[in-house]
Amino acid sequence: MAKRRKSQKLLSEDIHLLGDILGQVIRRQAGVELFEMEEGVRALSKARRMDGSPEIDARLAQIVNGLSVEKAELLSRAFANYFELINLAEEQNRVRVLRDRERKAHPQPLKESIAAAIAQLHQMGVDEYEMGKLLEKLHVELVFTAHPTQAKRRTVLSKLRRISSALTDLHVRDLLPTEKANLMASILAEVTALWLTNRTRTAVITVTDEVKTGLYYPGATIWDTLPEVYASMARAIADYYPNLTPPKNFLTFGSWIGGDRDGNPNVTADVTAETLRLHRGLAVVQHQEAATRLKRSLTVADSLTPIQQEFLDALADVQNRSEHLDFLQNRYPNEPYRLWAAALAEDLAMAASGDMVARLKGEANPPLRLKSMKDLLEPLELMDKTLKQSKLDDLAADQLARMRRQAQVFGLHVARLDIRQYSDFNTAVLDELLHKLQLHDNFGELEPAERAQILSNLLASPNPDLSQLTDLSPEAAETLALFQILQRAFNFYGSELLGPYIVSMTHGPEDILTPLLLAKWHGLCLDPNREDEGMTFVPLFETREDLRNAPDVMADLFNHPAYAPHLARVSREQTIMIGYSDSNKDAGYMAANWELYQAQEVLAKACADYNVEIMLFHGRGGTIARGGGPANRAILAQPPGSVNGRIRITEQGEVIDERYGHPAVARRHLEQVVHATLTASVDPRHGGTTQPQSDWREAMDELASISYKTYRTLIYETPELLDYWGAATPITEISQMRIGSRPSRRTAKATFDSLRAIPWGFSWMQSRHVLPGWYGVGEALEAYGNQSPENVRRLQTMYKKWPFFQVVIDNAQVSLAKADMGIARRYADLVEDEAVRQKIFGEIESSFGRTVNWILRVTGQRELLDNDPVLQRSVRQRNPYVDPLNFVQVALLRRLRFLPEKDSPKAQQILHAIFLTINGIASGLKNTG
Repeated sequence: MAKRRKSQKLLSEDIHLLGDILGQVIRRQAGVELFEMEEGVRALSKARRMDGSPEIDARLAQIVNGLSVEKAELLSRAFANYFELINLAEEQNRVRVLRDRERKAHPQPLKESIAAAIAQLHQMGVDEYEMGKLLEKLHVELVFTAHPTQAKRRTVLSKLRRISSALTDLHVRDLLPTEKANLMASILAEVTALWLTNRTRTAVITVTDEVKTGLYYPGATIWDTLPEVYASMARAIADYYPNLTPPKNFLTFGSWIGGDRDGNPNVTADVTAETLRLHRGLAVVQHQEAATRLKRSLTVADSLTPIQQEFLDALADVQNRSEHLDFLQNRYPNEPYRLWAAALAEDLAMAASGDMVARLKGEANPPLRLKSMKDLLEPLELMDKTLKQSKLDDLAADQLARMRRQAQVFGLHVARLDIRQYSDFNTAVLDELLHKLQLHDNFGELEPAERAQILSNLLASPNPDLSQLTDLSPEAAETLALFQILQRAFNFYGSELLGPYIVSMTHGPEDILTPLLLAKWHGLCLDPNREDEGMTFVPLFETREDLRNAPDVMADLFNHPAYAPHLARVSREQTIMIGYSDSNKDAGYMAANWELYQAQEVLAKACADYNVEIMLFHGRGGTIARGGGPANRAILAQPPGSVNGRIRITEQGEVIDERYGHPAVARRHLEQVVHATLTASVDPRHGGTTQPQSDWREAMDELASISYKTYRTLIYETPELLDYWGAATPITEISQMRIGSRPSRRTAKATFDSLRAIPWGFSWMQSRHVLPGWYGVGEALEAYGNQSPENVRRLQTMYKKWPFFQVVIDNAQVSLAKADMGIARRYADLVEDEAVRQKIFGEIESSFGRTVNWILRVTGQRELLDNDPVLQRSVRQRNPYVDPLNFVQVALLRRLRFLPEKDSPKAQQILHAIFLTINGIASGLKNTG
């Protein structure tokens, strides 16, 4: 308790320190008048939270309505900056708490760490053989995506990281008075620059911009953090299973950024080539720096210790390769490891200078020594082996061991690049190609089974000559250009830099066979002259109907004679992706979660029935509605038998910065994910996750059915809902923000079905309805619970004993805590039609109260988030600062919509100010879409 009080005290000190600095900046840069106004609005907002007086609401509205656009923007900037700084203070506090917990736990493993998982499995009776089998298949892959929910510019992220680093120095270093003064001056300068930096982009963000932002984190934190995670695994295995060898590649990274072309015409073949170059470029530069450090540290003199002949023979082949190596040989004639490291650094420098894009586009193909991970590992492994043979294990265990781990995990590409495309797009392209090749007419108009049969025949036939094709549509030409680039990447660099080809909205086997055929035509798959496959194919099931059909689709695919050869060549391993965003938009929060749970169960069984090793790929977003929440709890809540040591998860939007912005937080997150994967993979006979009771399943069936009907009635069957949503949320304005390269709709049609789930969730979050994260839950709990006291007790037991149900309820709590019906009402007032406003908002408000009451009844809590005091305190502390931004946003939306010309300079000025409020609210709620 004393440590918790100390932690809160330090957090409070950091918040006051940063708040005071920001206040100083505001007074100097914007004037005392704005500072006083901001302080007054903040005080009113805090008072509003204390007594909820309508007069306070009215006064706040009066103040913001009377502001000029310029002052409204300055006020919004003040609160937006405040949240960015408070987020840093909370991050620093989390790091402090983690370090204190680790010190307190030592020598026992920290809770939810890799060591804790290995120790727990050992204690549960998992023997060496079983553990060896689990480690052999253990693979966690985290996949960065560029879904447009990271509202911050990379420039702003860099400034915030520097302030964070300064805060760390302030607490960790033993500073002299002058050093502390200098550090405080640096923080003041960074906060000043932050105040004067535009939050919104002046230019439309490109896909390449997104790629560079995504690569910021592997370079800044993950590169150095991952070796520590691997070292944790090695130590834990040595402690509890000393006869086993630690797994080599149990934790890796992938990326969609630059490869996800589903509904994004900006992701072209050229962009994908440039993305692969950027991936390789980062890896090569990082390895080059590591090799240079090795060159300076491995100064072992052959006059002082014997050097293995095998190493000297290998060195003889490289030592006269260049003038620089000749120079080093003459200057350091007795330091062979130094020369070897220098040769490796030189090879890496040459790899960095090569024109990879020209090679991928078939314009050049100069020789290159370092092509793949194997080429990089060979010289490192030789150093490791011969150093140990010379009894220099301590040298091998330091920087060389770290570089070897980085080489094993990142290779020469940092992360595998996934390719994603929409199933209908692939069908339309192949329809055109088959017509041009005179192989079949009207392919796209055939029934799915007929398409599958034609694809089967084509996969068994010789490849056609694609070079004869002319006058192709842009879509078909672009698709062929993409596969040509993937072919060259595979041929020259191998398959390690390519992730799977993901097919969105998969409805049947034909949707997977289509890209398989295109890959075969380009020599990526089913090439009789090669043993390995250049690409694998992943169906993505998203809607309620598709999730229910998924097991039959996979059974048909596994039975399909055209797919069997490919499956055999990839060791009968199959990744299957399930989408949380679109399933929620389609079925609502509770029904979608239950559908996803059941789909995982039956998909795992279907794969087991066909002797296929499954890896489930979870397409989770940042918000609760899109599968967000603590990743480790989500993994532990998966159905028994569905994890089995293998899992793939997307990391999206602002969640990436939250989890990977700070090295200590990144390491903690990665250890928690691996811990959960190991724990969730334990056989039930050892006390692992057990199957839910039959009456719990029956209860969930009923709850899901009621919540589904409630959700569909409001969202899909109430015509006024879309009018309400368009007016009572900033969806129109969000769609104009330059925070992503991808359009907000999958197709050009302006329909609800074509709208992506991300802006749908983003808009409801901004207006504090947070509807997708809880709506329908209260009606389901009430209808089921009111049937009998026994049902209420069953719900309470399910919450206590079933991890899945507990996570569903607890995540809904988070959504409800971030919602605010008082604020939402102000957005509802933007709806001009009073009947629509009263009908829709009345239903939402009533449902909100019902959901809160029933969740408290099921959990036995007095208030929301009593189960998580730290989050509860954070939300309560933030709300008084988020509320003014909502008041300002409502006032600006009203002004903008009143203007007759939406493209006028005045309208653009207001829109820019709205963008600032959107950024601020996103920072305050720590969620966007």
